[in-house]
Amino acid sequence: MMMKRAIIIAKGRVQKVRYRSKVKEIADELGIVGDVENLEDGSVRIFAEGEEEVLDGFIGKLRIKNRLIDVKDISVSFEDATGEFSAFKKLISGTMYEVAERLDEAANILERLTGVVISGNEKITDTIESGNEKIIGTIESGNEKIIGTIESGNEKIIGTIESGNEKIIGTIESGNEKIIGTIESGNEKIIGTIEHGTEILGEKLDGIKGDTSAMLEKEDTTIEILKDVREDTEEIANAQVFLKEIHRETLELREKYEVLSKDVEAIKVRLEVDE
Repeated sequence: MMMKRAIIIAKGRVQKVRYRSKVKEIADELGIVGDVENLEDGSVRIFAEGEEEVLDGFIGKLRIKNRLIDVKDISVSFEDATGEFSAFKKLISGTMYEVAERLDEAANILERLTGVVISGNEKITDTIESGNEKIIGTIESGNEKIIGTIESGNEKIIGTIESGNEKIIGTIESGNEKIIGTIESGNEKIIGTIEHGTEILGEKLDGIKGDTSAMLEKEDTTIEILKDVREDTEEIANAQVFLKEIHRETLELREKYEVLSKDVEAIKVRLEVDE
């Protein structure tokens, strides 16, 4: 397999974020040799030599995006390998070499700490979400049980009320039947008593009629007797007095008879209305 050199320029947030250290790690992993250094324009230049297929895989891994690094663009040109490199190095130029090394190490530590914090936050978030789900599940389960208990209690209450209503209606209907029976029985007794009293009253009226007829017959007889004894003035006068008395009593009896007749008619009318 033919060896090639790739000249790579990476642009974006690539300086002071440990990008060169990441590039060296990838190169060491794939067996790529060369170097990497920061340029004054804020980009990073990479010289890499290796087999063409391996170089393609190396270049594909250089587009890094994480919490610190954000590679926006990569340009690549190829040349023949010179063989001048024996390993992959991170170049640091100027008098700030030691400071730069320490900054890179600090960036490495910061990245690890950031990863730990984010991982911890994710675990805390997962734990909270899991706890929330359990709490919500418990609340929903409790709500379902409460609703079920309330619905069951409502059904029992409604059943008890309906049963009580049926008993009350049955008692009222039974009481109404008894009251109606008692009223009807009382009405029959009252009607029977009135009818009996009417019969008795009729009998008494018939007796009065008989007495009146007898009195009238006596009056007729007396008149005939008076005609026979006209010659005896005193007897006639006495007879006249007697007749007047009888006539007065007869009138009184007639008045009583008329009053009783009216009472009987009124009672009959009431009986017919009640029926």
